[in-house]
Amino acid sequence: MISVLAVNKYPNRYCQCLNLFPRIEPKVVKVMLSKVPEQSLHRVRWLLVISWLILIFSLFYDPISHNLTDPDNLFSLFRDPMLTRDPCVQLQGVCLDEKPYALGPRMFWGMIVPSAIMIILVFGHETWRRICPLYFLSQIPRALGLQPQRDISKNPWLVRNHLYVQFAIFFIGLNCRILFCNSESLVLGLFLSLTILSAMMMVFLYGGRSWCHYICPFGIVQMVFTGPRGLLGTEAHNAPPKTITQSMCRTVDETTSQEKSACISCKSPCMDIDSEKAYWQQ
Repeated sequence: MISVLAVNKYPNRYCQCLNLFPRIEPKVVKVMLSKVPEQSLHRVRWLLVISWLILIFSLFYDPISHNLTDPDNLFSLFRDPMLTRDPCVQLQGVCLDEKPYALGPRMFWGMIVPSAIMIILVFGHETWRRICPLYFLSQIPRALGLQPQRDISKNPWLVRNHLYVQFAIFFIGLNCRILFCNSESLVLGLFLSLTILSAMMMVFLYGGRSWCHYICPFGIVQMVFTGPRGLLGTEAHNAPPKTITQSMCRTVDETTSQEKSACISCKSPCMDIDSEKAYWQQ
């Protein structure tokens, strides 16, 4: 990282640079991110989940954003002053009608999805997988005390071919976005609701992070974009034995208030325990 320097000039034309802020090494940042308490990230997950659910609700019922995007609304923050002087935007010689639109789809595709990609590029999968709102919602069956109905090891086809399954779902989802979900609020709301229900059902059947490991299409995006780890990702293979590493499933012990492992071995090698080992063995 670049340090901020102050320069003191002396009569003999020599300069002395004073470091106003200590230099923070990337390794220190990695350790700081990996040591964030689970309770703190639990609050972050709650905030993201509530925001995401509000966005999904707005896809079905939104009486606000149409007023914000109305070109005739003088108080709109999204109003383009250029259109007041020349309201005709021509396409092939025909003026387009300026109509208000819902902000939900644009916020999802233009802000939320790029932000998630930026997080995994910079902070690595371990940060994203600890704050992912879909992961949080998928764990509702576990929070309700429901036990997994099946053992994922009894489904060897999915264990061997999950990358193909994830890529196929990613391809189908990408085409659905282009053809149906891109700007249609209702269709996008149904698509996201179905995704949440699918994640909950997968965890209900197999437990753990079975949705994240075997089905979620964003998992293969993480693998392609970050490789073994992101720019600020940690190196789990250098950690001491029996250490809670990266985005490993964990919980807080009520008696000691210390974090402890909640791993049920739903995948081995696990990307949440040692991403580099899992990456090279897949």
